[in-house]
Amino acid sequence: MKQKIISNFSPLSWIFFSLLFFILFFICNLIFEDSKILSADETSDEKTIFIAFDMNYKNQEELETSKDVINQILKYYSKESNTEVVFQPYESKSYDPQIINLENHESVVSEFLNTNIRESDDLFSNHYLIISEAFTKIAENTDTTNSELFIISNLRINKSEDSSQIKLSNLSDLYLSSGIKFNVMSLQSATVDERNLFIDLSENTGGTYVDFGANSAMVEFLKLFMDEPISILQTNLTPKPLSNFINIPPTVSRIKIGFYRQDNSTKVSIINPNGLEIKPKTDYDYWHLSNILFLDILEPESGTWTVITNGNSGRFEIITDTYNPLSLSTQGQKVFSSDSPVILEVGAFIEGKLSNIENAEMQLRVRDNKGSETIQIMNDLGQKQDKIAFDGIYTVELPPYSEQSILDVQYSLQWKDISTPVVHNDQIKIEFFPEIQITKISDLRGKSESEFNVITFETRVNSYPYLVSLDEIQSLITPNDNFSYRIEKVNLKDTDKSYIFNLFLESEEKIKGDVLFDLNLNAKYLEKDYKSTIKKVQVSVNTKYLYILGIRYYYWILIFVVIIIVLTLIINNLRQTKITGYLTDVQNNIIVDFSAIKRNPISKFLYPKRLNFNSINQLPYSGGYFEFDGDKVYMDIQPVEGDPSVRINSVPANGRSDITNGPWIGSSGKQMRFKKNIPYIDM
Repeated sequence: MKQKIISNFSPLSWIFFSLLFFILFFICNLIFEDSKILSADETSDEKTIFIAFDMNYKNQEELETSKDVINQILKYYSKESNTEVVFQPYESKSYDPQIINLENHESVVSEFLNTNIRESDDLFSNHYLIISEAFTKIAENTDTTNSELFIISNLRINKSEDSSQIKLSNLSDLYLSSGIKFNVMSLQSATVDERNLFIDLSENTGGTYVDFGANSAMVEFLKLFMDEPISILQTNLTPKPLSNFINIPPTVSRIKIGFYRQDNSTKVSIINPNGLEIKPKTDYDYWHLSNILFLDILEPESGTWTVITNGNSGRFEIITDTYNPLSLSTQGQKVFSSDSPVILEVGAFIEGKLSNIENAEMQLRVRDNKGSETIQIMNDLGQKQDKIAFDGIYTVELPPYSEQSILDVQYSLQWKDISTPVVHNDQIKIEFFPEIQITKISDLRGKSESEFNVITFETRVNSYPYLVSLDEIQSLITPNDNFSYRIEKVNLKDTDKSYIFNLFLESEEKIKGDVLFDLNLNAKYLEKDYKSTIKKVQVSVNTKYLYILGIRYYYWILIFVVIIIVLTLIINNLRQTKITGYLTDVQNNIIVDFSAIKRNPISKFLYPKRLNFNSINQLPYSGGYFEFDGDKVYMDIQPVEGDPSVRINSVPANGRSDITNGPWIGSSGKQMRFKKNIPYIDM
């Protein structure tokens, strides 16, 4: 039967089944390789925390310190799923190692300390042995990096063994090469020499040495469980209750709070933003030890947490470590040109991604080199220089700074109901850069198709000339139709560059309006590409004027006025008569010298041949004038109130009378007559 069935398979069927077998083999092999890679990746994340406790402690104080240290390490690391925690006491020999987990850590430690009696005080613990065993245990991991050894001991060493220090040093080098940290928790009775030895061993591996003989030891120990610890309280307690507040922004994903109380009877109450007091073992990862309390919260409620402390005396400290995936980072430039606007940008990042933060305000604080501060509100609304609304980049524009300086800037993201902001400090620099300085602006008022110099500008660094070529000047005209322009440099000796430039504009049609020029530099400065601030210059254009014989009409008005004035002066000059002669009395004394009389300029212009009575102080008359017409002299009497009556040759006179031949003119008993020449010449 089988032979018959097999014989029915065609060659094509054999090829099909062979190909199917190969595909199945390839898929199985691929799955197997992926599982190996996955298991290798999972193994590489594992780490070991090895706690070595020296049972040869000196007294009860060191035992109580050791309990706090051991329990803190066990409680903290046993929460991590990828961490194996090993607890192994030792003396001259080592006890059996205990694997600790979240459920058994308290019972294992307390049972061991209650059932085991330490050796004689005269014996020395074998530190080399326990450190070696710890390395052997940690080396079971595929990747030993991130694993740590904590040794809790008073570090007593048998000094008669010269090789002890050398062997320990070699072990330290082995830890270093394997990426294992060697942390030493030195108890109070350790001597100076022993401390110095273990400090070197620990520092060699990048580990931490904590000296519990120091007052700040417990706080330094708590910092081992934090990335960026910040001390928020250091005080000596009094019977008066103490309140402290911890503000947690909405973006915080984890917070750790460590408390050190010198007096273990001090009561500490923690109240969350909802007004509820949290309890150890029931709320969050929160535990009370003898002298330390520790709180570790993932995704904590945002708002204000309250810490109320009741104690009588002793040192009390609080340290916190907040992991906030929100960070601020300066965007854009940090170096600005003097006398140009300063536009600052800062980005808000959550897990490396730009994000607009709701219900928060970005503040900028600027401190200059004179110590004065300014505060500005930044915006992410797409307004006032902000490019894109709600993109996570906050922007503010500051007024220009005229002096070269370095400014300290602080960006603060502040929530309305939380007093603790997220802060980013930085510096910006104000430098003197090449800038275009406009020195002259002229409007284009004239004929179309004629070129006019409308702008003169210079390129300077501060007040010093800066030579550039025409290619380094960028220009733009708006509107650009119906106009043509060119920039011409003022030639300087021994260089093809210049710092003085003229811009010429030509209107191709008769137009009335405004033209806007954008001018800036695009050059190399201090071996870097640099673009200056754009200078905007507005020029008025009017080529719609009326021209007569090639001259604008209002110039003809001026010319006409000038012609009229000239003609008037010529005609008036032709009308002028030289006024000479005298009025003498009966003894030939000169009463009036007509050539010495000063006349009103207007009267002189209107009546060049007249000399008014009121211009002659020697005569009592006001109404009338003398008129000199060629060789004739007339006296025109137009009496006004207060003038005495006038007689000519004893005959009352009024109106125009000829006095050329010297008739006697009298009034009020006085006589005078006109004479052409000086009297003594006649004599």
